[in-house]
Amino acid sequence: MALVEIVVGAPALYSCSIGVFVLVICYIFYPAYKCREGGLGCTETILAGDKSSAIDLTLVIPAYNEEERLPTMLNETLDYLDKNRESLTHLCDAVVGNKLRRNKSLIKYELIVVDDGSSDNTCNVLRKYAATLTSGDTVKLISMNQNVGKGGAVKTGMLRSLGQLCLMIDADGATDITDGLPKLLKEMHALMNKHRDNTTSPPTLAVFGSRAHLENESAASRSNVRTFLMHAFHFFVKALCSSRIKDTQCGFKLFTRSAAGSLFTNLHLRRWAFDTELVVIAEKLNISVSEVGVIWHEVDGSKLDGGKLSLALVSLGMLRDMLCVKACYFFRIWALKIHSK
Repeated sequence: MALVEIVVGAPALYSCSIGVFVLVICYIFYPAYKCREGGLGCTETILAGDKSSAIDLTLVIPAYNEEERLPTMLNETLDYLDKNRESLTHLCDAVVGNKLRRNKSLIKYELIVVDDGSSDNTCNVLRKYAATLTSGDTVKLISMNQNVGKGGAVKTGMLRSLGQLCLMIDADGATDITDGLPKLLKEMHALMNKHRDNTTSPPTLAVFGSRAHLENESAASRSNVRTFLMHAFHFFVKALCSSRIKDTQCGFKLFTRSAAGSLFTNLHLRRWAFDTELVVIAEKLNISVSEVGVIWHEVDGSKLDGGKLSLALVSLGMLRDMLCVKACYFFRIWALKIHSK
């Protein structure tokens, strides 16, 4: 009788196993399905400056419900950029090889805030701020038609940027730009000298800000759950993406014009783990990436401050995204496009 029960139950167990397997596969490849839908529709508005200005440095700022943190970040960022325009001109010119500026003009900035479907007053905050600017720099508001995630917002902003250099920076201002930007520009210059050849095309390069040097210090103030999830995430990044970059998630990254085009044209992930795919794409396209330690501090209002369960779910989602990236490139579901510089 027991043998009969086992034989009868075997098909049901097999069907259940197949069902679970199918569900897991669907879960892993869900990001690939979502990116096939497109969904990056947006409207672009120039709030200050004009399209005719030659842009040296673009700042792309993804923003979702940032009406409280954005004004402080903008004040600190634009105050630094304006007051240090001459020194930043020299640094940027050294990177792009512009030894002789026309009329000895100083660097021009482009500020792109990508509103990712905010339900608060983020857009109006930016409009009011742009109305007070007198520097002549360009300020753009890109409003996504729907919430697409940080990766989708950054991709949209980067592909609509005009700067010879493009900086991704978070709306909370957690990375000290007075420390980070000069460091990234100097490292970019060093990379340029290392990779520059006899061709007329500039090298395709990226420099990532890093908080890896702060891990021990921050671990002391983190809960055991957060510390475990941090180390687990780093392990899976090394196993599934790359062991070259210690901190993929710092929201402070500098790209040359050609690197921004090549990386973000090929970017698929829309949400938190998109940085890990950038690293994978860079390695596949032989884009040189360097990492520089920056000053970083926690800012209240993080979108990940939703409790331990929420953090665990976000971490699981990021692991799923990394598995999706690994599988899609391994099975050639995603093919890399060559971006014309």
